[in-house]
Amino acid sequence: MARRVAIVGTGQTQYTKRRRDVSAPELVHEAVKRALADAELTLNDIDAVVFGTAPESFEGVNCPDKWAADGAGGLGKAFMRINTGGATGGSAALAGVHHVASGVFDVVLVVAMQRVGQTPVAQRILGLIWDPIFASGFALNLLTTTAMGATASMASFGFNEWHMAKISVKDHLNALNNPYAHIRINIGIEDVLKSPVLCWPLKLLDCCPSSDGACAVIFALEERARRITRTPAWVIGTGASTIVFTPGEGSVEEELVGIAVRKAYKMAGIDHPRRQISVVEPYAPFSNAEIAYYLALGFCYEPAEATKMVEDGFGEMTGEIPFSPSGGVLCSNPIGATALVRVAEAALQIMGRADKRQVPDAKVALATGAGGSPGPGSATFVTAMILAKEPG
Repeated sequence: MARRVAIVGTGQTQYTKRRRDVSAPELVHEAVKRALADAELTLNDIDAVVFGTAPESFEGVNCPDKWAADGAGGLGKAFMRINTGGATGGSAALAGVHHVASGVFDVVLVVAMQRVGQTPVAQRILGLIWDPIFASGFALNLLTTTAMGATASMASFGFNEWHMAKISVKDHLNALNNPYAHIRINIGIEDVLKSPVLCWPLKLLDCCPSSDGACAVIFALEERARRITRTPAWVIGTGASTIVFTPGEGSVEEELVGIAVRKAYKMAGIDHPRRQISVVEPYAPFSNAEIAYYLALGFCYEPAEATKMVEDGFGEMTGEIPFSPSGGVLCSNPIGATALVRVAEAALQIMGRADKRQVPDAKVALATGAGGSPGPGSATFVTAMILAKEPG
């Protein structure tokens, strides 16, 4: 990057089923205020605002960026809206980084929000993402498509419902240490296996919730970052990839994730990710997704290895590389903000401010985002960001 960039502040709201007590601008401002307070800055210190929100039909109003610009602190400033589905928060974060790295702005506020609780028909809305000519006849939705991807992965990786349940238990136990998490329940493997089947092999506790919430992250150039905080989270690598997908075309998600992450690895100088990455906040809204990430992120070389890694507790808090210390997407999913939450949580790990969910001595963190069509073989947008204690 032309100029070094760091995260100097983060702010999150409570993620919950419905936030009926606030409007969209108020919800956004709640996260913005917390990020500003965290960085000990005011809106006068912000040069530009990047705003992320995904399907606007969730908000019950067209162009929610227009209504939320004031709450985001965007009045009188450069303002940009980003929408790449579930990857929206990650794409917004990349825009914020490049705003600063390019030299156009010095301090940029990135904020993303979603209020899925505004609609009782989230699945119906998300079912409209398919091509109306070539794909509408499949009558697919997020669950059915993800379930098909999960069965394909089970065949290639060799994992079963028990392995998925083990991932679910890990994430739910981690969420107990996260005061912002939507789902905070103490469960065991049998609880997951006995939970209602939504679309085999996915059960209720294998799936993410629909959440309301907002997240904000402040990016600053090196000179400002060093003055603002002693413990910035330096952005040392970024990557993104995109594909146009039609159901039935085959499995591409692992390849797509790999493309984005390899770009970030190259920029960060990471050639042995299993040795160099300390913690991962992946975009994994279903319990099968993390298993595929082990392979896609270069932590193993064969699908069967990934299944063995689940059995060995690779991604647990006491494992080799903790995955989703926050509880991850499986426990909080405000769609348009979710990938930015991954960046915020990764930054907290690097700053050493993740409280009870802190990974000891975390030096390098990876955050990913994914959106568009769901499940292995159908993600349309993928983002990756690598944060570190040292600017590199």
